[in-house]
Amino acid sequence: MESQFVGELRRGIVAAQDASIAAAEAGQPDEADLHRGRLADLLHLAGEHDVDTAGLVRPDVLAAPADDRAALSE
Repeated sequence: MESQFVGELRRGIVAAQDASIAAAEAGQPDEADLHRGRLADLLHLAGEHDVDTAGLVRPDVLAAPADDRAALSE
């Protein structure tokens, strides 16, 4: 049985992903970026607490924050 923390974290990850996708599809790139930032924060938090997030986030959505980090480091 998963803890309430883990359950809420996973729900937050899915919600942030869905909101990012919806904003991007609606032509709202700034809004999509905000949700992707939230998603990145939640994934970082999950990693700090060894929460398995495999299968929660679509690969194309996962690639976007990595692309953002790469662009910022240039």
